[in-house]
Order: sequence, then structure tokens, then C-alpha cells
Amino acid sequence: MEEGIGMDFFNQYDILIKTLFIYTVFGLSMQVVLRSGVFSLAAAGFWGVSAYVTAILVKQFPELAWFVFLAGPLASLVLSAVLALFLRRLNGLYLGMATIAFSLLVVAVAQNWTSVTGGALGLYSIPPLMTIPIGLLITIVCIGLVALFHSRAAGRFADAMSVDEPLARSQGVDTVRLRLVTFMFSAFLGAISGAMHSLTFGTLGPNDSGFALIVLGLTIVVIGGSASWVGAVIGAVVVTLLPQVLTFMDEWRDLVYGLVVVVMIVFAPTGILGLVEKARAAWRKRGQGRRGPRAAPPSSDQQLTLEGTAR
Repeated sequence: MEEGIGMDFFNQYDILIKTLFIYTVFGLSMQVVLRSGVFSLAAAGFWGVSAYVTAILVKQFPELAWFVFLAGPLASLVLSAVLALFLRRLNGLYLGMATIAFSLLVVAVAQNWTSVTGGALGLYSIPPLMTIPIGLLITIVCIGLVALFHSRAAGRFADAMSVDEPLARSQGVDTVRLRLVTFMFSAFLGAISGAMHSLTFGTLGPNDSGFALIVLGLTIVVIGGSASWVGAVIGAVVVTLLPQVLTFMDEWRDLVYGLVVVVMIVFAPTGILGLVEKARAAWRKRGQGRRGPRAAPPSSDQQLTLEGTAR
């Protein structure tokens, strides 16, 4: 009986759960670069590249679906290395604008290359091969890769680069190489999210990527927090579930959703993760206050006096 109830739940919310996985991986792709201080929004463009490569190939070779799944992310990885060489001198707002232009260029190609991408109508009848267990496995692997990246030297160097890049460079950090690795890693994660989308919804159009997707990724990171992969997961959960919670508001739903996002940006710029960390720090401080101040260790004169008394 319980097994049947569980299966009914997953069947009822199948698309919602898979959407959560897609948003989580895409949120990770944005969190990686923003935490490192590399203001790149190219993940949305590589999302589109991978989604189309996956959709086109899986329609041609459905029996090789999971080999095809890797084709989009790998193609995006190679393309990201080429793009990074062209953009290596850009930083900050200039890099952000250039990567937005790249993402919009991908949309333009998808709209106009009708013979391959289906043009404005997009692609249909893509085999929806993504299952909840496979989506969960892919998401866990991506989270593990990001956590590993942040826990190793590259992650610590990326944190240092985000605080002060010239200082990090003066301390021997190869910031050029690190920016390249971070850019490509973000592109790879974004591409995985795009491939997951194609194999989940069975349709793909130019409007699925582009500026709307950039806003979605930034919203996930802003709401959850960019300090850790945990923030990307929290943000993805909120962005996925909040519209469902607000369905009872009908035409007011988008307005309330927008207000929630604005309130989070204004009053919690470090995201929900930042609020949790502040609450934990306040609780720790309160607990120390209850126990009273810790006694200071005796000075050298006091130690000599105590030793003399003991004798």
C-alpha cells in the first residue's frame, strides 16, 4: 500500500521533480563562476548548445541515448575553451556583457537555422528518456564535482581571486588558468542541465534559453546564496516550488513571486544560506554568553606566583 502511495506521488510530481534537478545543476553552473568572481553568464548559451545537440542526436540515435547525452556537454566544453581564449582579457561587467551576447547569439542561431533546429517552432518528439533516478544520480554527481572543486586548492585559490585578484596573482596563483578552468567548468555544468532538459520535456525551442534562462540562474543563486553549492540547491528548491505554492493566486502569482525575489535581494543579499549562517553565529554567541566569559590564561607573573605557592 505504502509502495503504491509513493509511486503515485512520484508519478503525480514527475515533471516537477525533474525540473528541480535541472534547475539545481544550472544553479551550480552559475554559482561556480559567481563565487570565483568570474562574472560569466555564458552557461545559458552552453545550455542551449547542449540541449540542441542532445535533442538532434537522440532523435537520430535513440538506442545510443546515454552516449548521446555526453555529446552535448563535451561539445560545449570544447567550445567554451575556444570562447575563453577570445574573452580572456575581459573582466567584470565587460565579461558579463560579452557572455550575455554569446547566449543571445545561440538563440539567434537556433531561430534562424531552421533546417537543423526547427527555427522558431523548435524540435518535437524528442524521446523523454530522463527518469527520476537517473536525474537524481546526475544531480548528485554534479554536486559532488562542485563540492570537490571548492574543497581543493583550486577552490581556495578561486575564493582568493574573488576577493582580490591582483593580490592572489602576487601570491603565485595562476589566475589566468584558474579563470579558464572555472569558465569551462561552469559551461560543462550548464551543458549538462541543457541535455537533461531535452531528455525530460521532449520539446525544445529557442525561447527555452537566452535571457530568461540567465535571469533564472541568477535568481537561483541570489535566493540561495553563492557562498556554497548548498545555496544553489536551496535556490533551485525555492524557484521550483514557489510558483506551485502560489498557484491559488491566479493572475497575481507572477507579481507576488517577483516581490518575494526583490525582498530577498534587498534584505538578504547573501541569500537564504547567508541568513542561516548568521542565525547559527548568533545562536553560538548566545550560548557562549550563557556559559559566561572564558577565563583568560594566567600571565607569566601569575604562573611564577602559583609555582612559588605550590612549593
